[in-house]
Amino acid sequence: MKHAIARYFVVAMVCAGLGLLSAAWAAPAAPAFPELNARVIDQYVLPRFTALAETSGRLADSLTRACAGEQGAIKAVEKDFSDTVLAWAGVEFLRFGPMSQLGVPERFDFWPDPRGVTQRQVAQLVAKRDASALDPAALAKKSAAVQGLSALEVLLFDAAHPIIGDDDAAKYRCGLTRAMAQSTHALAQEVLTDWQGDNGWRQRMVAPQAGDPRYKSAEEPAADFARALITGLQMIQDREIAPMISAVPSTGKTPRLPFSRSGLSARYVGAGVASAQALYETMGLGRNVPADKEWMPRWISAAFERLARDGPAAVEGLGRAKDTAERTRELRMVRFHIEGIRKLVGREIAPLAGLTIGFNELDGD
Repeated sequence: MKHAIARYFVVAMVCAGLGLLSAAWAAPAAPAFPELNARVIDQYVLPRFTALAETSGRLADSLTRACAGEQGAIKAVEKDFSDTVLAWAGVEFLRFGPMSQLGVPERFDFWPDPRGVTQRQVAQLVAKRDASALDPAALAKKSAAVQGLSALEVLLFDAAHPIIGDDDAAKYRCGLTRAMAQSTHALAQEVLTDWQGDNGWRQRMVAPQAGDPRYKSAEEPAADFARALITGLQMIQDREIAPMISAVPSTGKTPRLPFSRSGLSARYVGAGVASAQALYETMGLGRNVPADKEWMPRWISAAFERLARDGPAAVEGLGRAKDTAERTRELRMVRFHIEGIRKLVGREIAPLAGLTIGFNELDGD
């Protein structure tokens, strides 16, 4: 199948260059973009940001109870952290609307972090017992590396330095986690609020105005949705799957993966892929392709199903004893399907729907 896709792209480019495309290849009529935009925002975007606000709120509450000494609250913290991380995985790549504002995604999660800035700066806060960092509002004005979910993970999953204890250091760490969780929840609430109201991002994207500096036509928000889908798949491929493939042949080498301390890396990848699939299906990009291209949406649907079925096993427990050749094969399967979906959507399916994506998201192909 991989060779078939590659041959298809070569043939398509040659035919285009020679002007031999037939009438059967003509794009169908463009969809009604205002309806598409409303559907995506109401059925896909808002429910996911609502989930992030809710899970982060529960996390802030359970950490508050744990730091107050409530028995068993720390168990709830672990579950609420996991739920919040997976909710974040579902929206991380939606870099439009409120998430397009400078610094917002990084405040949710400072990643990738190849230099270990988060761990270093969190350690500095703890060492100094910086009292200002215990105020969520003040913390929100500090470095993004000491805010959000990766910073929380550093403190919550450090067996040598638990956040529950009678000593001053443990009390400070617990207070700092509480401030981080409260700041993250406040940011999630702020993003959700920014979608709403007469001047909110939903209204701007469903009914663009000529004077709007960001969206002047209904096609532009729809293109942002498709661009987010392509970008999200590329983020999974480049930040998560590629490092895993590189690490497998190297004995003892552990790739830097999101949320590896908490053991959530595999579930995080799975949640990102599932959200990308939901965005693709909500947009309905593959519904009205010409007859000679009907294989494309069928292939994409099958690829998403394969990723959901076999993907978790490929990334689960990386670094544990497992046949290297088999692990590499599984990871390459994941990469192949993600890359195939990304290219078909960006180069064929989205343009057929009348969307101009541009080439920035496909650089390096």
